[in-house]
Amino acid sequence: MKDFKKKRDTLEYLALVTQLGLTMAGSILFCFVIGYFLDKWLHTKGLFLVIFIVLGVVGGAVTVYRQITQLPKE
Repeated sequence: MKDFKKKRDTLEYLALVTQLGLTMAGSILFCFVIGYFLDKWLHTKGLFLVIFIVLGVVGGAVTVYRQITQLPKE
């Protein structure tokens, strides 16, 4: 029975790490796409791409931090 709980805890941590990674990657990718199309539309050379990638990294980090702080303390 102890072995099952240990495996279950490992899978829960793996799911949490996967969720945090996908949250971060999704945030950056979403902002990358917005920046790319704004640059294309406004004929700028990477200005909005850089701005939105930075915003994606910061936004993703804030979201991941909030998710981590809302975890139950065990």
